[in-house]
Amino acid sequence: MPNLTTCVVIVNWNGKEILQRCLASFFLNTVSPNYKVVVVDNASTDGSVEMLHELFPRIKIIQNSQNMGFSKANNQGIRFALENGAKQVLLLNNDIEIISPIWLDELSRVLESDTKIGIVGCKLLYPDRTIQHAGGVIKLRVPYHRGEGTKDTGQFDKVEFVDYVTAAALLIKSAVIRRIGFLDEGFTPLYYEDTDWCVRAQFYGYKVAYTPSPTLIHHCGSSSSKIGSEKKRLYSRRSLIRFVLLNYQVTDIFKRIILFESKEAIRSLIVRPRQGRLPIALRSDASTKVMFFVKVWWASIRDLKGIIALRRQRFIFGARLNV
Repeated sequence: MPNLTTCVVIVNWNGKEILQRCLASFFLNTVSPNYKVVVVDNASTDGSVEMLHELFPRIKIIQNSQNMGFSKANNQGIRFALENGAKQVLLLNNDIEIISPIWLDELSRVLESDTKIGIVGCKLLYPDRTIQHAGGVIKLRVPYHRGEGTKDTGQFDKVEFVDYVTAAALLIKSAVIRRIGFLDEGFTPLYYEDTDWCVRAQFYGYKVAYTPSPTLIHHCGSSSSKIGSEKKRLYSRRSLIRFVLLNYQVTDIFKRIILFESKEAIRSLIVRPRQGRLPIALRSDASTKVMFFVKVWWASIRDLKGIIALRRQRFIFGARLNV
């Protein structure tokens, strides 16, 4: 693929209808030349692959025999992009709707405006036009999207550096990937792999930029909703703990354990009446709550040796994450 500028990687799992809508809006509104779309399908059973062959024959399809999760599937697409000489890689969720004809040019322009910028993301709106994402902030308790759920009044209408951007629409330089590595597959099946990637890029000296233009529509959670609310909560908490152990300073890790995780452990065992009155009582569902708490920590404890090795590799550059 000579002169391939941007490779667009979309992961799909049983999202036939939303994927079709995403791709239709993509090809309708993308005027940039020299791009290639790669769909990595995680063993869909809803006819997604057949739809792609019929309606979008130009697309490269990587078809998995099982659901590989978000980071592993994206890494398959990223490898294809690098092997075919792409200068930039765009991670795009299958539930994104594109409404601007020069959206890809706008993203690329910001990415290439400064040699120090390694990653760029944009403003995402819910279908009701409230803000879903306007760049991310990392705090001691939890990373969060700026402006989420608020009315878009232009309060985030300037290009600026942020702690992270979401992989729902994330453009990264291929040279940056070659230096910092792929998405961490330890976050499988999903959550926080994009936040971790952005932090890692900053450890290596790159900046993460947010731009209000383009603005895209995000029909949020269309794929993750299929796994059920309990599993979503489990995966989210488990991945958050891995993210904290990988990237926070040791003092901040202990602060977080004391201020937040210890309270979660106590709430798993006991329940207090309203307004903190006595007596406290053992929860009727204490065994279930305790098991959940153990599960979210066990994956990181089991891989603690690997996490420590990754920390050493990242912190060797002298960078520190301040939360």
